[in-house]
Amino acid sequence: MADIVRIAAVADVHVAKAGPAPAVQALLGQVTDVADVLLMCGDLTHYGRVEEAETLAKELRRIHIPILAVLGNHDFHSDQNEAIDNVLTDAGVHVLDGETIVVKGIGFAGVKGSPPGSAAGCSSRGASRS
Repeated sequence: MADIVRIAAVADVHVAKAGPAPAVQALLGQVTDVADVLLMCGDLTHYGRVEEAETLAKELRRIHIPILAVLGNHDFHSDQNEAIDNVLTDAGVHVLDGETIVVKGIGFAGVKGSPPGSAAGCSSRGASRS
């Protein structure tokens, strides 16, 4: 019988500089007890600022399971996405953008969300929607 791998997935955590919402903090505080891998699926920051990523990275450093992430459209709002990627990577997060990784025998692939202004990822600020 194969070992069971427990995967937790979250999206749209929208961490602001002041810190993650209490519900996100609670989730991150218990994820190690309930999962073997954490997937973070876009919109990790609220305004795409490196300070927000640093706040999130501080929380993620406390988690002792593999963390995989892809950036979402909000993570591009301030054109600091490369710095956000670096901050998260320095915190031990595997940020995927067209790459694959195998964790605990399971293959994961990730592609970032669309940057603001593209057809698939228009921001609500100044973007028209049909």
